[in-house]
Formats: sequence, C-alpha cells, structure tokens
Amino acid sequence: MNRALRIACGTMVAGIGWLGLNAAAAAGATFYVATNGSDAWSGKQAAPATRGDDGPFASVARARDAVRALKAAEPLAESVRVQIRGGVYYLDQTLTFGPEDSGAEGAVVSYEAYPGETPEFVGGRRIEGWQPAAGRMVSVHLPEVQAGEWYFRQLFVDGRRQVRARYPNVDPEDPIRRGFLYAAPSQGGFGLALNNIHNPGDWTEYRVQIPADGEYVLWIYYGALNAPFGRTDMSGRTTLSVDGEQPVALVDMPDTGGWAASRWSRAATLRLQQGERVLRWQNVQGGGLTLDAFALCDASQWTPRGATLPGVAPGKHLVVFQAEAFAASHGSQLSIGGTSGSKTEFHYGPGEFKPAWAEAPDAELHIFQSGSCRAFKEILAIQAVDESTRTVTVTGPEAVADLHTGDRYFVENVFDELDAPGEWHLNRATGVLHFIPLAGFGEASEVVAPAVGRVIEVAGASRLRFAGLRLRNGDYTTEDGCGGYGMGNNGTVYFGDAHYCAVEDCVITHTGRYAVCISGGGDHAVRRNDIAHSAQGGVLILGSARNEVLDNQIHDCGAIYKHIGGVVLQGKGTDDNRIAHNDIQRMSRYGITLKSAGLRNVIEFNRVLWTNLETYDTGGIEVTQQDRELRSGSVIRSNIVGDTAGWYAQGPDKNVAMSWGIYLDSFAGGYTVTNNITYRNSHGGIMLQGGKDNTVVNNIFVDSSLAQGYFPNFQDNSTGQTLERNIFSYTDPEAMLIAGGNLTPEVIRADRNLYDCPVEMPRIRVRGIPSFAHWQQRGFDRNSVIADPRFVDRARDDYSLQPDSPAFALGFQAIDTSRIGLLTPR
Repeated sequence: MNRALRIACGTMVAGIGWLGLNAAAAAGATFYVATNGSDAWSGKQAAPATRGDDGPFASVARARDAVRALKAAEPLAESVRVQIRGGVYYLDQTLTFGPEDSGAEGAVVSYEAYPGETPEFVGGRRIEGWQPAAGRMVSVHLPEVQAGEWYFRQLFVDGRRQVRARYPNVDPEDPIRRGFLYAAPSQGGFGLALNNIHNPGDWTEYRVQIPADGEYVLWIYYGALNAPFGRTDMSGRTTLSVDGEQPVALVDMPDTGGWAASRWSRAATLRLQQGERVLRWQNVQGGGLTLDAFALCDASQWTPRGATLPGVAPGKHLVVFQAEAFAASHGSQLSIGGTSGSKTEFHYGPGEFKPAWAEAPDAELHIFQSGSCRAFKEILAIQAVDESTRTVTVTGPEAVADLHTGDRYFVENVFDELDAPGEWHLNRATGVLHFIPLAGFGEASEVVAPAVGRVIEVAGASRLRFAGLRLRNGDYTTEDGCGGYGMGNNGTVYFGDAHYCAVEDCVITHTGRYAVCISGGGDHAVRRNDIAHSAQGGVLILGSARNEVLDNQIHDCGAIYKHIGGVVLQGKGTDDNRIAHNDIQRMSRYGITLKSAGLRNVIEFNRVLWTNLETYDTGGIEVTQQDRELRSGSVIRSNIVGDTAGWYAQGPDKNVAMSWGIYLDSFAGGYTVTNNITYRNSHGGIMLQGGKDNTVVNNIFVDSSLAQGYFPNFQDNSTGQTLERNIFSYTDPEAMLIAGGNLTPEVIRADRNLYDCPVEMPRIRVRGIPSFAHWQQRGFDRNSVIADPRFVDRARDDYSLQPDSPAFALGFQAIDTSRIGLLTPR
C-alpha cells in the first residue's frame, strides 16, 4: 500500500506535547536509507552517486548510528529526518533504539518513508532453494533450525500467513465455525448437560421406550446455584408430563453448591405404560437448573450415586436418558455444555483422535475451552492418549481452564497431517521445512520465515517518530502473555518506558504480536495506521499515561490468540489516554477493552463492528475493573458498536452467544456512557456488572436478542447508577427490555427513557419484580414513555431521529454520527 507521508506542523492535542515535525524541521539534517545503498557511504544522498562512491545507507541501523554521532558532536537543536526509500528490508535482528537515540524538545528524530514511496520492513528471512518432495510438497533444509539457533511458528507467502499442518483442515468457506473436532462425553454419556433453561416456559421433550408397565421413580441428575438470585430450592418450580397429561411437580431440588456440582434427586413417581412415551420437562416458575441426565427405575430402593450407576435386580427395569438428547425444545437461551471437566484431560469420539499425534515432535492441540467463560483458546502439548477410555491428556502453561464436552479443537504441527495447499511443517530435529504451495506459486513467490517478533524496539528513549512504513511478518511466542485471560505483553513496535514517540501512517499487517505495545512511559501518538491480521491484537497500552490512539483502521486480528482487543488499556497508571476516531472490525474478541486501566480515560468517536467473533461473555467496548470502590472518571461517548457476536460452538450443531455492546464488568464504576449507539448484540446494548456511580444517558440501544439492558447488581455492590434519557428499541417479541438482579432506586435511577417494543408492555426479568407495571410502582421509569422513536432508516442502521421523534420531549439530544469513525479517508 503506497501511502503519501503526512507531516503535521505545529499541531497540539491535549495531553500530547507534539504530533509530528514542526515547521523548523526542514532546516535539520537528513539521512537516507535505500536497498541499493551501502553502510560505508555517508547516507547524505537519496540515491547512489554516478561514480558509485557515495549515496544512501543500506540499513536503518547504520542511519541510527549516524544520528548518534551527530548528537555526540553537539546537542540537537533541530529535528533530524531519516528518509527510507521504497523496497523490502529483511531483518534478522530487531531495530533497537535507546536513550542515546532520543530527540530533544523541539527536535524530533523521524524515521520516515521517502516521499511517495513505501519501505517494507519484514521481520524474517526469505526462504529460497525449494526442492521437489513427495506428492505436491516442496522442501528446503534450514541448517540453523537443525542446530537449534532458529525456530519459527509462522510462515508467510507473498505476505500472507499460511496454515501449520493441522487436522481437521481449515474450511476456507467458514474458517471460524467449521473445521474442528469436538470433545466428546465420557463413554457413559455423563458430563454433557442442558444449560440456560431458567426462563418460565422453557421446555424439552423426550421420546423414551418404557420396557414394562409399572410405577417408576424419576431421578434427575442436576446442578443448581440459585442463592445469588434469591432462592435456594427449585422444588415445585419445574414439572414433568407424560403424553400430554397433567404435569407432575418435581421435588427435592435444592442448590447443589454450583451449576456443575451435580447430584441425583428423587424428583417424582410416575405410573408408566410399556411402549414409547413422550416426556416433557418444563420450567414453570423460573429459576436455574443444569440438567445432565434422567433415570426411570421401577425398583423403589434403587439409588444412583454419581455417573457410575448400580445395576437393578432381575425382573426390574432401568431407563437412563441424557438431558441434552431431547427430541424437541423451546428456550431462547437454551444451550448444551459440559458439567464436569479437567484442565488436563478430555474425551474424544470413536476414531477421531490419532494416538500417533502424541508422539509427533512439537505437535500442539489448540482448544477453545468452556471452563472459564469460553473467553480464550489454549495451546497445549499432547502428553498421552488412552485408547481404551478415549482420553487425551494434555499439558502446558496454558492448561488453566476446565475442558468440557463440546469444546472445539484441532491438532497442529503434525507432519502426517500435511495434506492441503497452503499447509507447512517444520521439523526442528532435522531442520527440514515442508510446504504444499497454493496455486500460482513460483520462483517469484516470496516465502518468509520470521526471525524476530519485535521489528522496532524503543527502550527508554524519547521523541522518536516512525512514519509511512510497512511492517509485516514477525513472529509470536507462547511467552507473549496472551495465554488464558492474559491480554499480552509485546508488540511488533514496542515502546518500553519511552516518552513522546509516534507511529503514524504505517501499515502493520500479518504480524505475530500486537502491532504496537506501549509499556510504561507515556505521551505517545499512534495515528492513522492500518493494523490487520495480527496473531494477537492491535494496540496494547500497559501502565502508560497520556497516550493517544487516533484515526486508526484495525481489523481482522486474533489469528492465533483469541483473548485480545483492537485497543487494550491495562494496569495501574494507565490514565488520561484518549482512544478516538478508530474503525475496528472483525476481531476475535474485544474492539476496545480497559482492564483495571486507571483513571480519566476517554473512549470516543470509534466505530466498532463485528467483534467477539470467536469468544463468549464479552463486549464490543468492555471494562474489567475488579476494584469494588474505584470510580474511574472515564468516559465512553459517541461510539457506534454493532453486531457484537459473543459466539461460541458447544458441539458441532449447537451455537451459543453472550455479548453486550458496552459492558462495564467486574465492579467497573464511575464511568459516563453517553451518546453511543449499539445494535444487534446478544444479551444487551448495555451491561452494568456491580459497579457504582455509572451514568448512562442519551444513548440508543437497538435489537439485542435477550434483553436491551442488563443490570445484575453483581454481589449487591451497585449504588448510584443512572439510566436516563436513553432509547431502547427492539423488534423480537421473545426479547426482554431489562434483565437484572436486586434493583432498588438506590442501586439505579431509571427515568425519562423511551422504550420501543413489539408487545403492549415491555417484558422484564428483575428479581422480585414480575412486570413493567410493578417496575414503575417501585419508582422506576415513572416519566418514561413507550413509543416509536422515529428512526430515519432502521433497515440501513441509520438510527438518527426524525424531527418529530417523541424522544426529544424527554430531553434526548440528537447524536451527531457524522463525527464517528475515521478522520482520514482510506
């Protein structure tokens, strides 16, 4: 991508003392770098001299050293430019900059593209010398790999990431949702359960063969934890009917201590006739159960214990059927998932897992776990395979979550599975790289094996600028801090305890790490960059203050690690940052996330679309705070957040989702959320999870599937929340307006909102409040109205209001969407 160099002259932004070279910069020194240069030359000429005795440098490292020498002669009084000619620069080592490379106040050192040209910095070596191998394969021997001096986890052809040999193969038509194996139930069938069936009216139906007439005891294997929601026993709240006859109330259903802590309940006695019977379980009064299995036995003294069931006496009968094996069902949130799991073991289906994979050198198992909120993927080593029990044992530092039935996975880096175009395999012991080329591969094709993860590293320096560059094809390691819930610790461009630096007008693509990582220090600018296809995320800010991430296009990140964000702010001291006018799309997880991120951050004018495509329990813009009392003083305003998927597969045929447009999680408090528009999210446009003194005013929340607002008052910690002058509009009659926990006017003040719903009165699910009328009687929304908000063009996601919108009478202020998104056209 050829991008003209842009230089801002004399521009100032609050919190950042400079935004580029000032007008005096033209008088400073300029050095040049070119692919046809020489590090023996002066670097003062943009092209080689006719006589061939002078010209540009060949490397940026040599230009950096020339700037050092210039500074050693006398302090910098004017800015210095290093202009880099177009072409490809392959790097065996990171370009490093230390305090001695700093600019000075009013004198920036700028490493920038030569006007009208695009230099490319590639974080690896070009692989050549391919030889024909078996079948469609080609191969090459890499002595440094065999000697233990080099190893890489990615391979790029013509700039694009290829697939490490894997099973099952990637499905090019749907690489996110297809092309996986799924952890299977144990051979007894237990451990896979029916979840999220807590709504009144949810039901499942079973067709069961009864072996003989008789009186049968119904046993239910279930888990429950309803105490946080105001009850401790589900007895009498669910029923079972036989062939459509009068339902029988199910009893002996106390809390078990956890949703996955299963126990057997002697729930009912039924008189059944021989033959196929239709049994319907139904939730009548609401409340949660995790249903694993049912058992019917006509031996009255028969008592089950756990998942290993005792036999029955001769002449007696036992019928066991799994809760998830229903013939029909109804439930807006019904899902299937595991109840018992292990961090290091899971089961596989007949013939699905090859024992030889455990013996394959450096083989990896990539599994999307469900034991920790389905929030991340783990990369594990295969330790053993037990064919008799169909059990896989895995190990590694990322084995932190329970693995359950239905978790999707694939096996990678196995030579025997090298069978599809675009796949490759590296044998560490022999140093042989095998590759099956895609169509069109030839002598001119560029194959790059990464040699570095950080392409540019700035440690302790200040006032350096990198502009107009294209950076690509660096690697990642499993020590980059993205395992489990980790957000990462590294970047393709890395600033460590640096100050007043900038990355501007760059393309950073198909990389192994975050495009930019800022750790410590502060006052940096990351502006007008195109960031895409990273193995991790976009921009990562760790314990750093007063940075600006402005006008960037960030998309298609999370190729390897899934628990990442387009922009991430994390840690104490991450204060006074501004994240503005970015366009963030197609992310494996967050668009923007703040992880215990400090104070007074501003998230504004961003467009965040199609995020959380591969993870669950999440948000397009998300905050995790953990501190029950902190008031952040941060602002989330004037953003558009659309199609936050929160998608997860719990087995090959069952999709589940949980996401919010804007999600203030884990006690996040003191946030102002205003002038935002969210649409088509799973569980709501806004979620307030136990924080204090959050203000949600003048927003538009449209068409979430479960509820439009979700206010659980997590651990009864919330106070002082405000929900006023918002528009909530939805078209699904099965959806709710509000879901929540223990809500009182002291917890949340709700008023002067406009509610647009497809039923006469909005449905709500709030502890102890059965209807919207009761909600108003409790003091909520007494001055709110139910009306059509009069959107300009809902079908085209234009949620601007027509002049006669009734929202204006409530004090709603029009949201200017023309300012949202990128400032600079791409």
